[in-house]
Amino acid sequence: MSFCKISWNHFWIFVVGFMLSTIIGTQTHELGHIAVAESLGYETTLSYGSMSHNYEGFSEDEAVIEWRKMFEEIGSYDNFTKNQKERANTLYDTIKLKFPNNPTHSFYVTLGGPAQTILTCFIGLFLLAYRNTTREEHFKTIDWLAVFMSLFILREVFNTVKAGIIHFIKGTNRFSGDEFGISTYLGFNQWTVPIMTAILGAIIAGFVIFMIVPLRYRCTFVLAGFFGSIIGFILWFNYLGPWLFS
Repeated sequence: MSFCKISWNHFWIFVVGFMLSTIIGTQTHELGHIAVAESLGYETTLSYGSMSHNYEGFSEDEAVIEWRKMFEEIGSYDNFTKNQKERANTLYDTIKLKFPNNPTHSFYVTLGGPAQTILTCFIGLFLLAYRNTTREEHFKTIDWLAVFMSLFILREVFNTVKAGIIHFIKGTNRFSGDEFGISTYLGFNQWTVPIMTAILGAIIAGFVIFMIVPLRYRCTFVLAGFFGSIIGFILWFNYLGPWLFS
């Protein structure tokens, strides 16, 4: 069928677009967490696939420095001697007492990542609606940028599907993803928010791909999305990310 022919020139451009989207989407998601954490007065650290936040002055605290040094020098807690374990436990209790966890703040910080991802998606949808591109010849670079932005929400679909596969293969019932944490904090079944955001993501992605992306590019775009996302994920999390943040 003619509409499903692959344009290899555009294929490689789309592959690069999806690779960059995977990397940029990951980092901006973490920056969403960081923006909320810093607005609450925490010190933050960005990594290639995560972030951390602690109270102001946490990293300079003597107990924290000693506790971290023990793990850096000895490694796993299981390798500690009895006296070292007692010392580590004492330090941990001291740290928890001095820097108590704030569940409400942790919830807000957790919410920041998915909120940023979804906001980026809606900005992309707004740009597409504002430009109201209805003819293929009028589809410009800014429209493609808006398409990639709107597809950031596929992260929600990917995370939920991945968790479902892990659940069925390994029988795991505890997940550390943001959406699972949000569900738990709100008192819902842990799958409630992940499934809701995954459904929203699938609907938006389906609309953008089948209603917005020009027909003559559609098959090329979908195929490039599959390969580009996988390549971007492997490149960032296995090679480029660890190298840049080492």
